[in-house]
Amino acid sequence: MHSNTVYPEYQDVEAYSVTSRATSRWGSEVSLAPRQYKEKVCGGCVTRRCLLIIFGSLIMIGLIAAAIALGSVYGIPPRDTGLYTRTCSLQSNSSGFLCDDRTTCLTASRICDGKVDCHNGEDESKLYCGNLPHSLPSDLVFMCANKISWTYIDNVCDAKNDCGDCSDETTKKCLSCLGWRCNTVFFKDCDCIPKSRCKDTFQDCDDWSDENVCQP
Repeated sequence: MHSNTVYPEYQDVEAYSVTSRATSRWGSEVSLAPRQYKEKVCGGCVTRRCLLIIFGSLIMIGLIAAAIALGSVYGIPPRDTGLYTRTCSLQSNSSGFLCDDRTTCLTASRICDGKVDCHNGEDESKLYCGNLPHSLPSDLVFMCANKISWTYIDNVCDAKNDCGDCSDETTKKCLSCLGWRCNTVFFKDCDCIPKSRCKDTFQDCDDWSDENVCQP
């Protein structure tokens, strides 16, 4: 025969709770915890959990705010979302390539030349060097007259026939000649020879002005 013993354990203005212990034939006891008591204990757990969530959220917000502040103060560059952000002007008034530090401005021919010049290596990155010349900013590239060959913009008007058809050294594009301007004997000279070839006993101009007038 089973015997049941009732012990009062908890009491407040809302309800009177008891724990009932039933003794089985094997002598074990089963605790029947009151529902109201469980709700009170679980309520405390939920409160602590909410506090932890709020505290963690405040820490995350603080970290994000600190990162934004550091970016504003130290000039951490934003993610590059377009090639136009790389444009800068050199002292020669030609376009250059702006590094991540937003200060260093490289001449076009230093981009994708196999040598890292920007601190983060962006001048040699696949983004700009993966599909030349199309992956380069357009203002750093000069397309030759044949629409196939190209050269860097800073190679235009340098007294060198980089295109092979003289389209980068035409008198219309190059108002001045770094060497000596004349109708050259050799087409590759593009009507402008370097002064080092003046008075070298070889005819470069059809009027011999490279030997009679030009001074090295």
